[in-house]
Amino acid sequence: MPIFIKLSTPSPLPLALRHNTFFSNIGHIPKLNPKFAPHFFAAMNLRPLTILFLATMFTASCSNEFDLTEGSVELPVVYGLISASDTATYVRVERAFVDEATSAYVLAKDPEKLYFPDIEVIIRQDRNGNKTDFKLTRVDGNLEGYKRSSGVFADAPNYLYKSKNSINPILPGSKYTLFIKKADGSTLTEATTTALSKYVNEDVISPGSTALLSFGYAGINKVQWIADPLAAIHDVNYIIYYKEEKDGVITNKSVTWHLLRNYEKTEYTYKGQAFYEFMSGAIPVDPQVKRYMQNASLEIVSGGKEIRDYISIGQANLGITSSGEIPKYSNLSNGGLGLFSGRSVFRRDNIGFANITLDSLRNGIFTKSLNFK
Repeated sequence: MPIFIKLSTPSPLPLALRHNTFFSNIGHIPKLNPKFAPHFFAAMNLRPLTILFLATMFTASCSNEFDLTEGSVELPVVYGLISASDTATYVRVERAFVDEATSAYVLAKDPEKLYFPDIEVIIRQDRNGNKTDFKLTRVDGNLEGYKRSSGVFADAPNYLYKSKNSINPILPGSKYTLFIKKADGSTLTEATTTALSKYVNEDVISPGSTALLSFGYAGINKVQWIADPLAAIHDVNYIIYYKEEKDGVITNKSVTWHLLRNYEKTEYTYKGQAFYEFMSGAIPVDPQVKRYMQNASLEIVSGGKEIRDYISIGQANLGITSSGEIPKYSNLSNGGLGLFSGRSVFRRDNIGFANITLDSLRNGIFTKSLNFK
């Protein structure tokens, strides 16, 4: 599926920002107190850093970045993630526009100020020195199924730049350079990243491909996987599926357990009790509801070093001893703002639960009031 990324604050960005919650919820990047996305890394409603920078420029007199007495300044704000497993690549290009005579909130609502009217968005693939350029097409995300939520930004049109991966496939290990070009052919900004390898089933060592999820209260569980060497940061999620029955009506339900956020290793151990603590907090108690466990999905979302650096810098100057300055990270050239990076997603569906897990859900101290049958 296509993905985006949402970077709205210096808070940690969820990697699991996926297409349907995106840029995450850049998604996801990202949807991941939520930590690592989006997510999107996203998909999600891509609410870029534009308003953050606009608000900062207008209110922080201590900033050395801009002199607001010198008239108008505009900068490109760019977000994109590439993934070999996605069906399309979407890039959002907007502008942070500073005008001493106009409120940032007014500018954000004006599509003519929010979007560049005459740019070209090009991605150059470099496969061992063999370079190929492909031009992305401007589309309305609202018509692509990625409707932008109402808020401080103009929500229609919702311009994105798209390339179909069936025509221009993303090749793992290849370098990709994103160019934003003006009408005269000059480069407004650019950024380079490397496409991560696709995950295969054998890359996930634990839990095993045929293992049932067995969460003993005192038991030790492990998740372990083999990632691309360039994958610098990871999220691990379990999506838990169950049914609810109330007044004779059965409804499919799910909750997502974000086991790991912004994790830089590929192995993690935890106590089984953590699963029941999560379930007790994620599902409301209702004596009128009967619940039936179904199965689970395991999702591992990995991001490139650019996403890791964004999160690290965002966290570096937070807290009561910080200077109060908002740290900013971008891998865009010429003063451009935003992020261009790679992402890889693993997903294993239809994982069953061991009897010990089902019994503890029904009778355990954390979940017995949830009425699982």
